[in-house]
Amino acid sequence: MELFALIVKQDAGMLQSERDYVSAFLQKQLTHQSADEFMTLFLENAGPMAGTESKASAGSSSVRDSIRIFHNCTKINKTLTQEQRVIVLMRCFELISTDKQYTPQRMNIINTIAEVFKISQEEFTAISLFVRENQPEAFSDPSMLVVSTGHPSETADKGSFVVFLKIASVNLYFFRCFCSGTTLLNGLPIACGKVYTFAPGSSVHTPPATMLYYSDITSRFMADKNIHRITLVADHLNHCFIDGTPAITDLSFSAREGSLVAIMGASGSGKTTLLNLLTGLIKPDSGEVRINGIPITGGEERLDGVIGYVPQDDLLVEDLTVFQNLWYAAALCFAGRSDEELTSIVNGTLQTLGLFEKRNLRVGSPLNKVISGGQRKRLNIALELIREPSLLFLDEPTSGLSSSDSGNVMDLLHDLTLKGKLVVTVIHQPSSEIFKGFDKVLVLDMEGHLVFYGNPLESIVHFKTLETQINRAAGECPACGNVNPETIFDILETRVVDEYGRLTEKRKVSPSEWAKAFRETSPPTPVHEEHETPYSGLHRPGWLRQTALFLMRDMKSKLANRQYMMLTLLEGPILGLILSYIIRYIADPSSDIYIFRENENIPVYIFMSIIVALFLGLTISAEEIFRDKKMLRREHFLRLSRSSYLLSKISVLSIISALQTFLFLVVANPMLGIKGLFFPYWLTLFSIALCANMIGLNISSALNSAISIYIVIPLLMIPMMVLSGAMFPFDKLNRSIARPDRVPLIAELMPTRWSYEALMVKQFTGNEYDKRVYPLKQQMSISDFNTIYRIPRMLEALDKSIENLSYRDSPDTENSELRLLRNEIGTISASGIVSPFEATDSVTPGLFTEELGSRIREWITGADREYRRVSHIADMSLDNYVSSNREALDILYNNYHNDKLEDIVRKVYERNKMLEFRDRLVQNADLIYLEPVPSGPLRIRTHFMAPVKNFLGLTIDTFTFNTMLVLFSVIVLYILLYFEVLRKIIRYFENLRFQKQGRAGLK
Repeated sequence: MELFALIVKQDAGMLQSERDYVSAFLQKQLTHQSADEFMTLFLENAGPMAGTESKASAGSSSVRDSIRIFHNCTKINKTLTQEQRVIVLMRCFELISTDKQYTPQRMNIINTIAEVFKISQEEFTAISLFVRENQPEAFSDPSMLVVSTGHPSETADKGSFVVFLKIASVNLYFFRCFCSGTTLLNGLPIACGKVYTFAPGSSVHTPPATMLYYSDITSRFMADKNIHRITLVADHLNHCFIDGTPAITDLSFSAREGSLVAIMGASGSGKTTLLNLLTGLIKPDSGEVRINGIPITGGEERLDGVIGYVPQDDLLVEDLTVFQNLWYAAALCFAGRSDEELTSIVNGTLQTLGLFEKRNLRVGSPLNKVISGGQRKRLNIALELIREPSLLFLDEPTSGLSSSDSGNVMDLLHDLTLKGKLVVTVIHQPSSEIFKGFDKVLVLDMEGHLVFYGNPLESIVHFKTLETQINRAAGECPACGNVNPETIFDILETRVVDEYGRLTEKRKVSPSEWAKAFRETSPPTPVHEEHETPYSGLHRPGWLRQTALFLMRDMKSKLANRQYMMLTLLEGPILGLILSYIIRYIADPSSDIYIFRENENIPVYIFMSIIVALFLGLTISAEEIFRDKKMLRREHFLRLSRSSYLLSKISVLSIISALQTFLFLVVANPMLGIKGLFFPYWLTLFSIALCANMIGLNISSALNSAISIYIVIPLLMIPMMVLSGAMFPFDKLNRSIARPDRVPLIAELMPTRWSYEALMVKQFTGNEYDKRVYPLKQQMSISDFNTIYRIPRMLEALDKSIENLSYRDSPDTENSELRLLRNEIGTISASGIVSPFEATDSVTPGLFTEELGSRIREWITGADREYRRVSHIADMSLDNYVSSNREALDILYNNYHNDKLEDIVRKVYERNKMLEFRDRLVQNADLIYLEPVPSGPLRIRTHFMAPVKNFLGLTIDTFTFNTMLVLFSVIVLYILLYFEVLRKIIRYFENLRFQKQGRAGLK
């Protein structure tokens, strides 16, 4: 008001027209009381009214007034945005224009205001011309647009017209109308010749001309701009849900650059499905979506970086700051940029979005907010905005936001369209202002029928007209200019009234009828599709750079979450302390001295260590990909390397697993007195934890909810516990899965089986005591089993076979004894303890004779003598070694050997030391000493607790082989994860179920 007053007091004083302008301005902007207060302030500063005579120029304004003018401009400059400063300048111009008093004093003040407000000379000249002129030919500035609104027979200079002014620096539009009839702005009458702002969503109606919409004016200004052209065409789209229910039905529309398109519809009408079809996330059953003539489902490479996608849910990494979220998004889009350049780009984007002051704040979660909901939404949009995609899709960007935050988001989207972008968004229950701000709305009815596509205000008129309402020509409220978008859905879902006047559940007009009515009233027009390749500013970094960026982002995210890191790192040592403290058993109740050999809980500890590693590996990985699914959907449009993302995840998880298992063993092993085997223990636990990481990532990628993931974890862990060999002996399992001579096939698929066997065998054969005596004990065990069990049974089979010779011609002749004899002769021959029996091939029912039996008996007797000799030598060697090193061995025996573990690996308490299976003798005790017989280069299945494994002609110790096999399973699981095999299997069965349900429903 002071600024207005200082302007009008110049020359001979204030005119009545200027006083009336200020009064009308205040009455329009403020309440009556506030308007009176500010009017009093204005009159106090403006001085007396001028006389009726013409004002004479009184020279320059006083120094005091000049200082006050500059002071007021400076204050305004600090508190208002640039857009508001332009409006102030426009109102000052309009003030002196009321009586055409463009005197030097007044114009000097206007020039001062423009200079302080930093308004360019070109825009100042355009504003001056726009306010002062009244004839259409005078509005020749490139920033102006004259639109004739009179009868077509009238010329522009004689008929009615409106003129628009664009202030490009702030994307602000003004207009003036020069019309003979009543002109309506947003449904409200306006004065001829006055200056009005033309905000997004505004419309001007100058009968008899058609309505002028904001989008029409912006597109006219944009027509001559050098922008990247883009067209989006949906051509007869049809899509059904899995159960056969129509989701989108014969939908066609097109949109161009510089447009803000809203997809509206009732719940379940297919809005999100349509958005997913337009983005290419799902493929239509028929029809296609094209961008500049390129099918979206077949031209992915040409459309790289063209599409941006902002889902309804957050895409933010909660533990990173606002700046870090945006920085990593930028780094994944701009290859070859230095860190300084990326920082500059990010800071510029944050300043544009009003987030610069929040850049160092952690984003937080929606339930644990650090930044507001509106700021989160703007940051989500910024993740896409920073690379400036030509086509941006958003799913309910204003959902859950306040009216002010919603307005800020919509302003941001409008700014994008002014840059030539095409923005398509799903919107739910928009306010009047937001609804009018769209250039076009696409209204869907149930089953995805397109029932309207066009200007928002025309949509209200369209449905009112079809329903033949009295005020059908009015799209806006005549009193306030607002519109109610709910009117559309109230009309669409109008229910039939029964004979009692009550509403029924039956709709008055079906969706297909509404769609038909729209096609009849708005027949499709030919679409001019652009055919040049759409512009894309995307420059993906290389594979290594992507991997490094993903790795850095994941590491920083986890390190920033101090609670997560503290619990993750303390979990291992705490579990190790609890477990080892509880099972630290002292056999002698009268002693406090702990002896490792006597602790019967060591085998249980080994098993529980593996389960702890399995549990830790699963829990830290089970939600990793699930949490990132929405982010991955966005990054799908960038076509980033999946292997880079997965390897970065695996790297971070492997580091965490390595630390967890290390800290677990650092606490637990010393507590239990396990010495000398720290690295084998750590490698085994780390390998099983890494395998669990991969299992967790697979289920995280395949399942769609956290609840499902944590339900699946016990279903995975329990079979691995049961089939590890620790809880139940494999030969005592159900006959349908168990075999006495080797580990059941289903158990071979369990990584816990390999890890448990590896540690048990390593603990027994690799400790400082047993590795000294193991070779001798192995010779004694093999010899004793053959002399005590195998050879007596072979002699028994030989006797029965000779006895059965007299019944050779009988159909009931028993040949199993002969087959057993033949097989066991082969076993002893392969052992190398005696020379092989040369006539093994003759041990058959047709060739077996008493003479051959005698030769076999003599050979078996020789083998028995040789086994006894070997056993005696080994026994004597062991006695001599022990007696000569008794004191040292006693110490090693107590500190490194464990009696309970020996009982388990040797199966000391097994009653059936030998079993017969498929005409073979199966050793069922002292299996830790029994080396498997090679049976093929890839046949690795053996009995449980075998000391070595045979593979590709090599003999490999069990610990090394089993650990390598578990690590190999990590590679297999990675391949399954990369190709999403588990997810595809689950989806296949889900589709199969829904298809069956759909067919059943049709019946």
